[in-house]
Amino acid sequence: MDKNGLLEIIAAHRADDDLDEVLKTDKDYQDALEEQKEAFAMLEELDLTAEQKRVVDLAITANNHTGAVYGAVAYRYGMEDGIRLRTEMEKIIHFPQ
Repeated sequence: MDKNGLLEIIAAHRADDDLDEVLKTDKDYQDALEEQKEAFAMLEELDLTAEQKRVVDLAITANNHTGAVYGAVAYRYGMEDGIRLRTEMEKIIHFPQ
């Protein structure tokens, strides 16, 4: 991933506190947290060995990483597509700068 790309530049200017406040009241996120809590409680009840827990953790981590990278690529693609569209529109319609 390009460390100086548009997504990274935008992310660098975002305040984490703002997102944290939004997440505290976002119903979808709070519902997802509750589902996560229940799933981990069920996992704990399985009384897995240390090796089994390591493998489950590895699988969850790999899945989360794939989802995060997918989201970043999709967001960046959308931003690039939006910028490209704006550039094309500027050639047709002169937007104020």
